[in-house]
Amino acid sequence: MADNPKASWPKTPDGTTDWEVVFEDGTIGFIALTCRAHSPEMVEKTAVVIIKKLFTRRNDLDLCQQNIHRTNKIVTDHKDDLARIHEEIAVLMREIKNERIELARVFVERKEAGAAIDRRAGLWWKAGDIFKPKIMVPVAGVLVTAVVAIAYFLLQPDQKPVDAYTESFGQSEPVEPTTPIAKPDDATKPDPIPIWLKTVRWPLMPKTDGAPPRFYSVTLYVADHDIKSLVCERAPSIMDKIIIAYGTTMPQGRDPRVDEISDAQDEVQTLVNQMLSIDLIESVKIARYGTKEFKAASLPPFCKSPPRLF
Repeated sequence: MADNPKASWPKTPDGTTDWEVVFEDGTIGFIALTCRAHSPEMVEKTAVVIIKKLFTRRNDLDLCQQNIHRTNKIVTDHKDDLARIHEEIAVLMREIKNERIELARVFVERKEAGAAIDRRAGLWWKAGDIFKPKIMVPVAGVLVTAVVAIAYFLLQPDQKPVDAYTESFGQSEPVEPTTPIAKPDDATKPDPIPIWLKTVRWPLMPKTDGAPPRFYSVTLYVADHDIKSLVCERAPSIMDKIIIAYGTTMPQGRDPRVDEISDAQDEVQTLVNQMLSIDLIESVKIARYGTKEFKAASLPPFCKSPPRLF
């Protein structure tokens, strides 16, 4: 499939590429092709060809080089363990697959939203008759008359003289209200900054008799934007830790319970802080797609925060 043009790849009913088949097909899927290679060198060459085939746009150059670098590192770190190389490359390929599925979802949603806007735009064409001269001229005359009348009444002088001395006679000096001086201890800690990452499809390899895979978002909370920048520089490695945390805490054959999701949040926080060598992640929130807590970065570099309000 890597040698075929993208136009010939299987499609979903909404017209986007069926990335599940492209990657997971047991015969010609990308993961199957890389896992059939019988040497570390062939695994690397196959994976690089696939990555270059996927990331062909000018804006994809950095992301392409990044994934090739990760492939080289996987093969170098485990050059004597072919099975481990197959496993790690499969994880990388599934991350790319999940990114493509998420991009396809966003594309379809934007396409549907654009069609809705086009339908609403037709109403504006019909409403254009309101702004014709034969209607607007009388309306403008009424508005001008109303504005002049309002201005006339507002500009009339006050007929009742005010004696400032009479109003204040017999009254004591006004007391200025005192404003309590804030102490340093009264300062409240600012809210942590959320970091949205790309979605993770779990389980990675669903069972035929188990629950269907679902998409989950992981939101990291940090103290300030400097820490956020530091975390985003390590986003690919952080996603690896998230996959490991899911494998430790999230079940493969059914939907996770609330307590299991809570364990996964704790495990992600622990593994990421260990990788960073300092406790920069204050908390973690995992949410399933379709819930109001689901927040994810849908475009590269898949690490973003909501805009600042000041």
